[in-house]
Amino acid sequence: MLKIKNKIGILLLVLLTISQKIYAKNYDFQTFTCADEIGPRLKFSIPGFEGNELEKKITFKVYESKNRKTYIVKKGNIKKLSSPIDTSYFYYKAHSVKKTNDYFEINFEFYPPSHLLIQTFNSQFSDLVCWKN
Repeated sequence: MLKIKNKIGILLLVLLTISQKIYAKNYDFQTFTCADEIGPRLKFSIPGFEGNELEKKITFKVYESKNRKTYIVKKGNIKKLSSPIDTSYFYYKAHSVKKTNDYFEINFEFYPPSHLLIQTFNSQFSDLVCWKN
């Protein structure tokens, strides 16, 4: 009798586990500030992605490295991406749109909820820590 109960319990556990769908946490419409050891370097909002829409235009603030109270507002594009192996997790890849009189370009990859890699010009990526505003 105990063996039958154990088998039924295991079968129910397997069925419940298989039938559960896993959904990614949604970060749409949230604003993040990202900083290094000195202070804020970047502030941006993730736009709402609807349906199969995976790329949107954004604006973001880039704080000056010497005076963190001043910033430049840049325009760019952001893509919502997921791993082909794990579709339950999304990350975001963005880049600034270069204008004719612009002297620098920014690329960043945001791995929610707290990690961002930023690249200015063609330098190496730097790690930043992020938090929700």
